[in-house]
Amino acid sequence: MHTLRRSRNHLLYSLIVLLSLASGLTTIPLATGSSAAQIQSLSWSSCEKTFECSILQVPANYAHPSQGTLDISVIELRATNPIPIGDIVLNPGGPGASGISFLTGSFQSFPLSLRQNFNLVSFDPRGVGASDPVNCTNAAGMRALVALDPSPTSNAQINQIISGVKSFIKGCQAETPAFILNNVSTLNTVRDLDRLRIALGEPKLNYFGFSYGTYIGELYVKLFPKNFRTMVLDGVVDPALSTTASNIQQAVGFERDLQDFYSWCPTNTTCKTEFPKGVKDALTGLLSRFQEGASVKAHLATIYGGTVTVNYGVLTTAIAASLYSNQQWPDLAKSIATAYRGNGNLLAAVAYSYAGLQQNGTFSNMTAANIATGCEDNKAPTSIAQYKALAIKMADAAPVFGASEAWGTITCTYWPVKPVSSPAPIANHSNAEILVVGSTGDPATPYSGAVNVAKELGNADLLTRTGSGHTAYLFSSCVRNWTDSYFMTTALPPKGSVCPTN
Repeated sequence: MHTLRRSRNHLLYSLIVLLSLASGLTTIPLATGSSAAQIQSLSWSSCEKTFECSILQVPANYAHPSQGTLDISVIELRATNPIPIGDIVLNPGGPGASGISFLTGSFQSFPLSLRQNFNLVSFDPRGVGASDPVNCTNAAGMRALVALDPSPTSNAQINQIISGVKSFIKGCQAETPAFILNNVSTLNTVRDLDRLRIALGEPKLNYFGFSYGTYIGELYVKLFPKNFRTMVLDGVVDPALSTTASNIQQAVGFERDLQDFYSWCPTNTTCKTEFPKGVKDALTGLLSRFQEGASVKAHLATIYGGTVTVNYGVLTTAIAASLYSNQQWPDLAKSIATAYRGNGNLLAAVAYSYAGLQQNGTFSNMTAANIATGCEDNKAPTSIAQYKALAIKMADAAPVFGASEAWGTITCTYWPVKPVSSPAPIANHSNAEILVVGSTGDPATPYSGAVNVAKELGNADLLTRTGSGHTAYLFSSCVRNWTDSYFMTTALPPKGSVCPTN
């Protein structure tokens, strides 16, 4: 069971592949299109050395605001210019990823010119991290979830998965209040985003969404078409695709990047030394052995709480996680080589980190939030027979990743909250133009999604990065230059612009 891909539909890449403030706050009149009469302003305090932090209160249920409120944790890096152009709100993807951790960990990746002229703002969406979170299980439970067989074939294997996900769901219901668990859809997060815009004092939103964060942006365009100034969608989720169609597209994308990894190995000294006959046969053999029940051990007691078994689920999670960036390919080669020698430490480190493992051995709630939001956003197959048929179909299209993707939404089949969204294209009916950014070798959000969404939106331009890796901004100075210029001026790159990876 891998943890989810960083895009809308993929709870767990295989199976997991993933109140109130003090009274007396001032309020700001609510702009047209939001759902309540007034919204609080934000009271900031210093945090994380160079940042400012605050809490935004939002209705737990926008249809029934009397049912209570949720706390949304917000963070800001102030612009160095005393009179900035405005705020840019960032979302790193998921669902389930912490915007606060993203901004504190990567703010220096944003060019100085942008940080001079804009306040960079991010938040933990409802259900995530420092906001009122979805919680489901402890560290041992998370390791067990990752270890579930991602592509079962026998009845015993299927029953084990069903038992595992039902146990996980039971934990979610026991550890998370219903008013949180029932209200973590992306539609609600989009409403929170507009409240954040108003609380920031911004007449128009500047938004930058990566991966699943593009889905948040797309729904914002649908719900609040007159409320944004600029919007960048990087690593694009196509809202018109069904869950199954999106899963097939993603499985093929990861399969393509795996083939690129195989081709890369002979060009890298370390990989070529470890695998003089090529890494493909070695990894294919390892996958086959593990799928038949073989495993190795990982011995990092201070993090894992003792010795853990690295099995097929952990192996496939680690491979998928390592394909997000070719900068991780040398480490993937080392992980495969050490596993052949009976040491699973590197594979376990990658797989569990992908599922939210932290340095103290606990897990963040990233996977729990991913599942909760994903299941409220997407319709899953309703029978085991459908999963079996889909696994066969997808394995033909993507031999390594297809079956795992097919079974990846099974948690949603048993999830207690029904989905609230349906696939549909989204058009941009505003006067503001949108910048859509796609990478030709993106495995998690394939390039075709960016092409399709740029057409669906209508009032948008596509900026292309050539090369592998998930999202584009951090892989290309050319993409960064065009993106930053767009935020500064609202002018899009020339139509058909293409950027290299560097």
